[in-house]
Amino acid sequence: MSNVTESQPRSKAKALLNLHSWSGIALGMLLYAVIFTGTVAVVSDEVGEWSNSNQHQQLLATQNVDEVLSQLAAQTNSDYLEEISAYEDHRQNLVFFFHTHRQNPDGVMDEYGVQYKVNANGNIVQQQEGFGSDIYAQDDSYALSRFLVSIHTELHLPAPWGLILTGMLGLAMLIAAVSGFMMHRHLFTDLFTIRKQRDGKSLKRDSHTVAGTWSIPFAILLAFTGSFFSFATAFGLPAMAIVAFGGDQEAMMHTLVGEQQHKSKAPQPSASVNTMLSDAVSRQSAVPTFIAISHWGTESASMMAFFMPSDGEVGFAQLVYNATNGDFVEFKPQVGTVPSTGSVIMSLIYPVHFGTFAGFMSKIIWISLGVASCYVTVTGLQLYAFRNEKQASGWRWFSRLCVWGFCGLPLCSLSSALAFFVSGALVANQSVWTPLAFVLAAAMVSILALTVKSIVRLQNLLLASNGLLCLLLPVIRYLTSEFGWLQAIEQGNVSLMFIDAVLLLCSGWCFHRIYVSSEAKQSNTNDADAIVHDESLNDTAGVAK
Repeated sequence: MSNVTESQPRSKAKALLNLHSWSGIALGMLLYAVIFTGTVAVVSDEVGEWSNSNQHQQLLATQNVDEVLSQLAAQTNSDYLEEISAYEDHRQNLVFFFHTHRQNPDGVMDEYGVQYKVNANGNIVQQQEGFGSDIYAQDDSYALSRFLVSIHTELHLPAPWGLILTGMLGLAMLIAAVSGFMMHRHLFTDLFTIRKQRDGKSLKRDSHTVAGTWSIPFAILLAFTGSFFSFATAFGLPAMAIVAFGGDQEAMMHTLVGEQQHKSKAPQPSASVNTMLSDAVSRQSAVPTFIAISHWGTESASMMAFFMPSDGEVGFAQLVYNATNGDFVEFKPQVGTVPSTGSVIMSLIYPVHFGTFAGFMSKIIWISLGVASCYVTVTGLQLYAFRNEKQASGWRWFSRLCVWGFCGLPLCSLSSALAFFVSGALVANQSVWTPLAFVLAAAMVSILALTVKSIVRLQNLLLASNGLLCLLLPVIRYLTSEFGWLQAIEQGNVSLMFIDAVLLLCSGWCFHRIYVSSEAKQSNTNDADAIVHDESLNDTAGVAK
């Protein structure tokens, strides 16, 4: 009877271990890709400023928006005055998008109109007409940050398949995190215990356990919010449009954003946008990320100012103004027209997922936890590969696959950054060359993984390539922009200095790992020579006897 009682916990533990292992192994490499790119996506805005060697100049608060808006509206088709959005891009231009709403060729409701880019002197530097999604996809100033975020959210696959796959990966991460939590019988001990091997090195299994235990709450949080984003976009909104609105996507969006579908188009002069912006800035002690003006120049005109979470707050802020007289109307909920639990949850999901709720400090914490999650994924797959290699030498392909993915993905991402700078210097299409360089680098890494026989040599080669690119990118960024740290310090451009410093730190880590690997190889060689020497002495002694 006691044997049966003891076997039940063991069988449960084994089942949890199998669930934990296979949830990570089945999609482990893709899961690592999503976590790694998600760690980068946390600082996507900073990457955008770094890649353009600029920082936002808060032009919405310093420029005469009324004057520019009037000039642009006078030369724009009246059909596109239904809604006007304005924001500052990464190249210190104010971007105005005059648009209406239409279904794009994919059958999705989209914005269609004319986009103007206006520099600090009030001159139009670029003008485009088309769907908003297409115009944004061709904007070179966002080429690098947009591509890295796209890999994280959709693995750069066509909609909705990329969202479906990342949603599944989020569920796999959730299963691995929850099962990992349930496996820890000594949770508090596992937070700090790292045993040593005979050679004094940390036991990799314990390192995996400690890193995984510390990052469990973070992993569960990210897995849930990430899956919500993916499945809500891929299934939730289309299903809502079909079930609740009879397939009318426009009616659904009007309901979600809390805007009436039928408004008066009777002409009436609009209030000063500058005045409304000044009031919004004073209320939030910050400059809005963007503004959206609806039915400008009519008696139904309104303006919404959108703010990222400010210090001490978690959710977004949306301030609505009556654009006919400039009066403040309300703090608008994220979803719908009245405050609700659903709106609060929706406003919290993005800041919590991307760590934007406490400014730059929360992003640094999220990056650190993201790196820990990457380490947990890497060591988990390596432990599985090592365990199976001891049983069957045919599993060496799995170790090679791990090196290909773990070292190859950062190299491909760094290659896309290199292509961004080089193509910009050559006045080429950065939106084309940035993802193309990633694909070319992936092909090269795959060729090396297939041709280099030694796994250790392959890993050192990829580490050296990563270290070299990390070292070169800050230099190339400076040469192509002529914007260095002295200018960054004068302007308070923390983002640029932070990304440069992280790249240099990663370069040092890569070369340190190569040094440690070479030292370990030399130590093993010396041990082998000592064993051979001892054996030869024993043989000589035996002959002498």
